[in-house]
Amino acid sequence: MKKYAFISILAAACAFVSCEEVSDKMSSDFPSDYTINYGLRQVLQYDPMNINGIDVVDKFDFFSTLSFRIEVHDGKMTHLEFSNGEVPFSPFAFEVPDGVVECEFDTDALPNELRIKGTDHVIAYFQNGEFSIPFQLDSKQLSYKYTFKEIK
Repeated sequence: MKKYAFISILAAACAFVSCEEVSDKMSSDFPSDYTINYGLRQVLQYDPMNINGIDVVDKFDFFSTLSFRIEVHDGKMTHLEFSNGEVPFSPFAFEVPDGVVECEFDTDALPNELRIKGTDHVIAYFQNGEFSIPFQLDSKQLSYKYTFKEIK
């Protein structure tokens, strides 16, 4: 029994030291200020018959004019710019200021939320490495969701 306790303590100590070394290397190699550009991956349309959604991104040319960009300073998301482009409707039930706005990223919420700073206005949800923006238009039977992926 003592043998297993010693091995467990040794393994935990090694794991702790290894994690510390990796995080130190990552922080020195990874820039603290950068910009991430996102492109529209899909626009899902949901209805009672299509609960998994139908991708309609290729059905309308105006979806290609959407843009979404996040600025990171000191390792934190601080500014965002969402442009609706030529899309004739807004996915938001609130007014989004034109241009770059201050934002905050809430990792306590699940999925994580990207909000306009100082408000409860959620711009997008972050999950599985992608941002999504669910929205509703005039029809109560149809709902939609934009999904953005990082553009490299």
